[in-house]
Amino acid sequence: MNLELVTKPDFSRAAEEWQRFWRGERRHPLVGAVLPKAGVEAVPKPNTYQLGPDLDPQALAEQAVRWAETHEFVGAAVPFLYLEFAADQFATFLGADLKFPNPGEGGWPIHAYDKVPLSEVHIEFSTSGRWWRLIAELAEVLMDQGSHHLLLACPTMVANLDALVALRGAQKVLWDLVDCPGEVQRVLEEITAAHAQAVAAFGRLLDYDRRGCINRHGMYCQGPLNVLQCDFSCMIGPTMFQEIVLPCLEAETLLYDAVEYHLDGPDALKHLEALCSLERLGVIQWVSGAADEARDWSDLYRRIDALGKGQVRGGSRAQLDDWAGQLRDGRVYWVLSADTLATAYTAVEDYA
Repeated sequence: MNLELVTKPDFSRAAEEWQRFWRGERRHPLVGAVLPKAGVEAVPKPNTYQLGPDLDPQALAEQAVRWAETHEFVGAAVPFLYLEFAADQFATFLGADLKFPNPGEGGWPIHAYDKVPLSEVHIEFSTSGRWWRLIAELAEVLMDQGSHHLLLACPTMVANLDALVALRGAQKVLWDLVDCPGEVQRVLEEITAAHAQAVAAFGRLLDYDRRGCINRHGMYCQGPLNVLQCDFSCMIGPTMFQEIVLPCLEAETLLYDAVEYHLDGPDALKHLEALCSLERLGVIQWVSGAADEARDWSDLYRRIDALGKGQVRGGSRAQLDDWAGQLRDGRVYWVLSADTLATAYTAVEDYA
């Protein structure tokens, strides 16, 4: 893979460090930072959530290129744009639609299968719907205008029970788990198959073979990667999670060369050990939720490390130094908060 980015002259070095990261060969955190270039007026990064589905593709591409040109991508940081309008974007490729009650904040799913028995629900992946066509159009324009400036991150493939909730509604799914668990299993198998088809389709659309792949957190891999999750897991117990969700997640991990998991909220922590049993799961991103942001989660970070998984973290140089001395797993991606380019470059070199 000989991809070159004019906005990231050391891309080949960064790509190799990411490969070492995923192979578990690094002993220290991998550090990345994005800061404005000196002496130029920084252009803000465009955000599809804020712009909404009626955005101008050409204007989006022009702003994305200018953003990449006016910023410096230090260490492991790679310029990219995230092609998503809603957290449940994957469900729109399975039949759901989106509504935008709060402009600028992303879409919410309009359930496609909430009025019928689950036995009548059959899930298929399709590239003929409005949302796939829109994202494919954006990708085409961005690749045409900015293929040498930045990478494109496909939507997060929120599958398993989370996809079923997006298609059917949380209340319906809770009743389904009680009333017809066999039908839930059947539909989850269909969602898992659709997930595999979507990964392959995005691989072709975004040219993973020549360009590699990047996820929404800026983590890069020469093969497919994504962020797995099951936020609905907070609503079910460990036994049901292990019987119903974990097999789906395991099947999802097999589709990727590198895997990150988005672990969201204290009520999901009861599944941590089960999650860490997934051999191909590399790193965990912990999100505490708004109600618990001020809580000290240091013990959880150490617990994840002790279970043999890496982490996505971020903060100042002092925080980086502190945690680098505590964590044993070298698969820690640290998004550095730095005031100056000199500070960022020094940190990258110190943790090379």
